[in-house]
Amino acid sequence: MVPVEAFAIAGVTFAGRQDLVRKLQRDQIVYLEREPWNQYDLFAVRVLDLHGRVLGYIPRRDGQNARFMYEGAFGLVASTGLVKDTAFYGARLYARPKLASLLLDPLMLPGTAATCLADLRVMFGERWAPIRATTLAAANYRCEVTWVSQNHLPIEITPQWCYNAKEKAVQLTRLIALSKPVAALKARLEQAIAEIADENDTTTAAALEALQATPDGQLFTELNGIAKEDVIQYFELIRRRARTIQVDQWRIELLL
Repeated sequence: MVPVEAFAIAGVTFAGRQDLVRKLQRDQIVYLEREPWNQYDLFAVRVLDLHGRVLGYIPRRDGQNARFMYEGAFGLVASTGLVKDTAFYGARLYARPKLASLLLDPLMLPGTAATCLADLRVMFGERWAPIRATTLAAANYRCEVTWVSQNHLPIEITPQWCYNAKEKAVQLTRLIALSKPVAALKARLEQAIAEIADENDTTTAAALEALQATPDGQLFTELNGIAKEDVIQYFELIRRRARTIQVDQWRIELLL
């Protein structure tokens, strides 16, 4: 079993974050996202609420943030309140830095680009075989979300993306090993959210709620161990991001 670790949220007194932190509730789900383009800290991991608002960062003291292996993850607020001998609110959270959450990347790209990125063999060419072997070995030949061994289910390699808003770039920074059923679930949900993102904004809330209620949506909820309401908020967060990437024409960068 991958252990749960506790982290204080750092940087909560900056950029108007105090009001957001003060309103946090115990057991509230938050989203952790690596920020490798951060000029002050290569291992920066920011903490956001599910509306996409920055609450602070995982501390870098003693390499705490460097323990996070994946581009994003869900965390759980452990406690909130006034910090001793100060007038500031703080918060602590629980997370598993070495266990992958099942995350979605509904990239709404032109047909040719989408086709290329969907086939990693084409993307990497002759580099694919050693890259695949290295990724599988690093995952100990298991699904990084469920820990199911490839002896029980086939394993597929899928991209993990960073979203660099400063550069308006979607960056491929690592690959992740998923069991074939989990990889297929991820692809179906990404396609569904991309289709919803193209709809009129007045219909998206109902569509995302309906998506969560499907068998795929319920399995996503169960795999991540979060509540129905959290999943709907997360779907909306990534729907907005997908739409922004399309409208603002972010570029794709392959950094592997």
